[in-house]
Amino acid sequence: MMKQKSFFLIFVISVFLVGCAKNDDLTQKNQTTTKIRFDDATKTSGVDFLHVPTRTENKWLPEIMGSGVAVVDVNRDGAPDIVLVNSGAVKSKERSVDAKNKLYINDGKGKFTDQTDAWNLTSAGYGMGVAVGDYDADGWTDLYFTSYDGKDRLLRNTGKSFEDVTDKAGIKSEGKWSTSAGFFDFDKDGDLDLYVVRYVNHTPENDKKAYRNRVQIYPTPVLYEAQADCLHRNNGNGTFTDISEQAGLTAAPRKGLALAIGDIDSDGDEDVYVANDSNANQLWINDGNGKFKDVAQLAGCAYSETGKEEAGMGADFSDTDNNGLLDISVTNFQDESTSLYRQIQPMLFREVSDTAGVGQTARARLKFGIDYFDADNDGDEDLLVANGHIEDNIEQNSDSVTFAQINTLYENLGNGNFLDISGICGDALKDKQVSRGLATGDLNGDGSIDYVIVNNGGKVQIAFNTTQEKGNFAGLWLEGNKNRNATGARVVAKIGGRTTQRQVMGAQSYLSVSDFRVLLGLGQSQTIDELTIYWLGGTSQTIKNLQGGKFYYVREGKNVMTFVPGEMNVETRP
Repeated sequence: MMKQKSFFLIFVISVFLVGCAKNDDLTQKNQTTTKIRFDDATKTSGVDFLHVPTRTENKWLPEIMGSGVAVVDVNRDGAPDIVLVNSGAVKSKERSVDAKNKLYINDGKGKFTDQTDAWNLTSAGYGMGVAVGDYDADGWTDLYFTSYDGKDRLLRNTGKSFEDVTDKAGIKSEGKWSTSAGFFDFDKDGDLDLYVVRYVNHTPENDKKAYRNRVQIYPTPVLYEAQADCLHRNNGNGTFTDISEQAGLTAAPRKGLALAIGDIDSDGDEDVYVANDSNANQLWINDGNGKFKDVAQLAGCAYSETGKEEAGMGADFSDTDNNGLLDISVTNFQDESTSLYRQIQPMLFREVSDTAGVGQTARARLKFGIDYFDADNDGDEDLLVANGHIEDNIEQNSDSVTFAQINTLYENLGNGNFLDISGICGDALKDKQVSRGLATGDLNGDGSIDYVIVNNGGKVQIAFNTTQEKGNFAGLWLEGNKNRNATGARVVAKIGGRTTQRQVMGAQSYLSVSDFRVLLGLGQSQTIDELTIYWLGGTSQTIKNLQGGKFYYVREGKNVMTFVPGEMNVETRP
């Protein structure tokens, strides 16, 4: 009887997997046309950035992991600028000139100027990622850079330049490898706290060599001990206190690479999801009083569909099926899917990447940066993934896998299923590099979302959204009274007969952060019938009959005003 039951179970699983494969095969065979298009605008944008990882014969692990990018408005003119993280050399005491971080200021129309020196953007340590947030609530968004060698830096934005205030703020990274980071107001006191993800205890001195078929490769994180993440509480006076132990983070060290911060359970406070490399992922639920509990295993978003730990690289949230509940996606290693944990009922997730059409092509690539955004302004969010292997000599060991890989764009079909359109949506997706960090935002002010991808050891890519048959839009720059970046705010828009929700997330992707502005796709509608903003802290604001095709500045509790990206007047802005 037991053998019969086992045989029946194997038969059911086999039928399910075959069905998934057939569904995925059918999806790929049908990818003949799409309206979505992205064109490579790197040369015309003015952004000229080469990532310098300084790969050596030692094959030290950090050389292959960087780096990140932030799409962020640093000069408050309503247009997103670009901050790019460089790396350098692992054992160098300071960065070489060609390995410095870069700041490019946007004119609002997608033309960028290198203002690194003018803004005194400093570089320290072996660079990894970047977080952005106005931690001192003065209206100017500040920067936090993570590093491999423990030289994380907090840079305060004065409105004209950046000032290194790391030591003054009391932030210590203790020589530990930091990866992704994000600002968020976990205790809802109005000021931004800082979550820093940490990876493994790797140094040149404890480096371990790894080989495949007698060929030396970059080592696996399995060979190294995990480092616990860090939570810095903002004291409200420009300083921070490390409360990692009180928050329970030190008791559960994992090998963290990516961070997504948002209100995953819709209870009015911000939660934290960490994608871990070769460890179970963590979903830290905020109880509203500043205490966190990891519920990922219980909720069903810690492991693969078959219950295995995976190599988590990037993470993001989106309501992919428009059921009012946020889903979680995680990028993973070659031969592993991009996990799509769908929230089928409050705080219960199911991994559906295969049935949703993501599985097959995701397994064909090694995935890092990830971002959900509405590429064609039809009201649902599409999915972009940055790909690239970590073995620079993988071709010596494989006939099918390459080091440089194309990136992947999945179109949301409107029913929660996705279609891989990478090969038919413009020349930008034909770029084949070793991609890592990914961030999105409307870079040229045309009402459609563009993207930036950092390539390990290669040139950055700037891609403009040139979709012709796209829907209408409404752009929202939200600003809270104390939490000036409005991270944690939730937007619910009633457009015609449907309801769309978006959040201002404190972090997502891999080592990166996207533009805080919310761009809503309206489809064929000319107006938003009703827009409700749920500000973090409990207040809400409703605006009716908001006309499409415009950008709006919304200060918490104040009247709405229109603006033109790049032309917000510093003297007259609210």
